[in-house]
Amino acid sequence: MIAQHEAVVGSRFDALHSRFKRAVDGDDPRLRGIIDCLGPLAGCRVLDLGCGKGRFARALIQEGASVVGVDLSTAMLNAAAGIERVRASARRLPFAPSSFDAVVAVEVFEHFAPQSLDGVCAEIQRVLRPGGRLVVIDKNACSWNAQRPWLPSVAVKWIDERRGKWMYTRHEKVREYWFRPSGLKRRLARWFSSVSVQYLLSAPERGRFPFQQLPGTRLFVLWTASVPGGAG
Repeated sequence: MIAQHEAVVGSRFDALHSRFKRAVDGDDPRLRGIIDCLGPLAGCRVLDLGCGKGRFARALIQEGASVVGVDLSTAMLNAAAGIERVRASARRLPFAPSSFDAVVAVEVFEHFAPQSLDGVCAEIQRVLRPGGRLVVIDKNACSWNAQRPWLPSVAVKWIDERRGKWMYTRHEKVREYWFRPSGLKRRLARWFSSVSVQYLLSAPERGRFPFQQLPGTRLFVLWTASVPGGAG
């Protein structure tokens, strides 16, 4: 079942690859959140899990990191020219143990089959060096919609899925799975130490109520976790 789920995810990204950008703005709160969490990136070896067209990977390379991208979609990887990349499943990463100082996953966990999360975390833990860090950025199941702030974001998602405006068709069993911040924190804590949660303020939310005043209503959440050991 998990392999079938991954096949659907890969095929949908292949079919819809033109929707996705090749670059990320330097002031994007997701990019700034990653850089702030990881600190100085010079000499840091980073795995970009679900790298897509390599937009975050390129930005991290500009900060001095050495980045390898992994993705299921051939079409997305073909558009990721200029970065080291490989097609693989997050459940079977083709790297030796302790190969990376950090792993980043931007809007990737939402595409995993829920029953595969422990396997994915085990692989991430395996390829991280002692003291290495994981940064996950994904959507908040408790958020409110910035365009229609009287509605929860998951309600807007549910409506638009049925109108055929989302990533996956209404006839497929695969859906984007959004997380409650505390729920994913507990799940990550099974595999990692020092798990923390940060709410990112996106451009449509900036300066607006309730997003500015109530962080828990924001769409994007950043989770950080680390592997025990190392210098930090």
